[in-house]
Amino acid sequence: MRLKEAVVGIPESKSIIGVLREKGLLAVTVTTLCVGLALFHIVTSYIGCLEAFQHRSTHLCLMLMIVFLVSSLKRKGKGYLGLNIVLTLLSAISWWYCVSQSIEIPLRLGAPSLWDFIFGTIVILLTLEAARRVVGWAISAVAIFFLIYTYFGPTFPGIFRHPSYSFEEIINAQFVDMTGVWGTPLGVMSTFIIIFLIFAGFLMQTGMVDVFINAANKVFGSQAGGPAKVAISASTLVGSISGSAAANVLVTGSISIPTMKRLGYSPTFAGAVEASCSSGGQFMPPIMGASAFIIAVFIGVPYIAVCKAAIIPALLWFFSFFVMVHFEAKKLGLRTMSKEEIGEIRWSSILKMSYLILPLLLLVYLLVIGYTPMYAGFICIVALLALSFIRKQTRFNLGSFCAAMEYGIRTAFSVTMACAVAGIIVGAVMQSGLGYTLSASLVRISGGQLFLLLPLVLIASLILGFGMTTVGAYIIVATLVAPAMITIGVVPMAAHLFPFYFAIVSAITPPVAVAAYAASGLSGASPWSTGVTALRLAIPALAIPFVFVTQPELLIMGDPVSILVTLATTVAGIILLAAAVDGYLLRRATILERIILTAAAAGFFLPIGLWNLAGLGLGGLVVFLQKTVK
Repeated sequence: MRLKEAVVGIPESKSIIGVLREKGLLAVTVTTLCVGLALFHIVTSYIGCLEAFQHRSTHLCLMLMIVFLVSSLKRKGKGYLGLNIVLTLLSAISWWYCVSQSIEIPLRLGAPSLWDFIFGTIVILLTLEAARRVVGWAISAVAIFFLIYTYFGPTFPGIFRHPSYSFEEIINAQFVDMTGVWGTPLGVMSTFIIIFLIFAGFLMQTGMVDVFINAANKVFGSQAGGPAKVAISASTLVGSISGSAAANVLVTGSISIPTMKRLGYSPTFAGAVEASCSSGGQFMPPIMGASAFIIAVFIGVPYIAVCKAAIIPALLWFFSFFVMVHFEAKKLGLRTMSKEEIGEIRWSSILKMSYLILPLLLLVYLLVIGYTPMYAGFICIVALLALSFIRKQTRFNLGSFCAAMEYGIRTAFSVTMACAVAGIIVGAVMQSGLGYTLSASLVRISGGQLFLLLPLVLIASLILGFGMTTVGAYIIVATLVAPAMITIGVVPMAAHLFPFYFAIVSAITPPVAVAAYAASGLSGASPWSTGVTALRLAIPALAIPFVFVTQPELLIMGDPVSILVTLATTVAGIILLAAAVDGYLLRRATILERIILTAAAAGFFLPIGLWNLAGLGLGGLVVFLQKTVK
């Protein structure tokens, strides 16, 4: 089966009518709704959005309808179909109410009507249930806790006590006002993010993934750790457009994991490499797991500024894995891909498909010169459709066109629900005043010391990321703790990228590691052991956010000389820490050498000064020992 057939699930050889007949009435309905919603967003990205309440409610309610129908589509025998149809009808009626009352509802702010209260309750409950199905129970449980906290404020102890709010006041804040379920996260999702996910769906349908993987095999296949390096580079490239850790694992891992296992890598190691690299793809511009748009809105900067700041840390993430798998391959003596295997891949065939990269380059250019993300996304979709006609293999027909839109909308399920529920949480935090209280408490607990505050933020990001999408975990942590970081002097960009970075890491952190679970399904290894191994491989990369918080030059802030020096010292620190973790530099390292390597890496990660010279001396000492002492 061709890769894009595996991704989208619609064979190219069949017309869309034939496919829909084969899939059945329920699947036809799902496909129709997905295509309709995608067309709605493509058109509004060109002509402009509807009024905010109409646009966001249309996006959310149609997504709710699709999610509930897909739940039955995934079950054999269409289990719970009756219940899901009821939930779908409630979503449709809620959409009709929101659209028909879109002008009146905001005018009733502070005095919601009975129908506002009824439909507000329905929309919140439907959103929580849909999020539980496509994101996981964790984010819904957190939202329910915050709603309970808002209502029962006087019963909480100490600094967490606040005035009580009635059900009517909570619905007023969550549904009538634009700060709850309809808040900034859903607003960004329904405008900027969705058009990029649809664009990614079109890219995936053209076979762009094949180009990325073939190019990676050609460049890295013959090197030490070649198959793992192929997985890393392919995940970097695919992650830059997919923005989803689990989807990235399933797309690139279906090829890279069997290759690694065939060449001698253990199933656990093969799955761990794919899981960790696919998670990092969410930090890779231009898509960045959809969170870049929300970061831009939160700190009031252009979207392209977030991409610019993230590019060096993203590349360093993947560089750290390159170093880790290189040392691992050298230590275990793993073989590379054969010349015959690499020879089957020809540069000529890769270059013939290279025109597919042009829409991505066009996207970056349009954003740099000031186009809005929505309009830039629309232009790039049109450009990609036009370019697809250059070759028969990439040319769109009605079936592949609809399949691309369906894939884009299905990719958006988890992001939409995470953003909607995150909006509920943010609304509760604002209404209860918890955000200010917790931020002030963290500053007080840490005594204003950054080295004490950062571990607290790290732990919060990892814990809140259990079972959540990166977007949801980032929004919650950024709302609660980013203000505390800014208060003690961290630049806003670093204060938001730090929790975002560790929300990504939560995808490989046991016990709930969604990327590790996806990879273990392909490798046949234990999800727990895959997650633990992935986390070990990620240790050098975990130092990167601590560097860019204390040295924002890594975010391309400052003069060119300082940026280059900071980059050089960070690269050196990553190499030494990877050698310490893996136990190999020029040969297997002793325990003493690994301790020295760790100290040397720490010296390079600290701000520019004498500590860097100490790191250089310690690193040189280990190199000397490895060359002279057997």
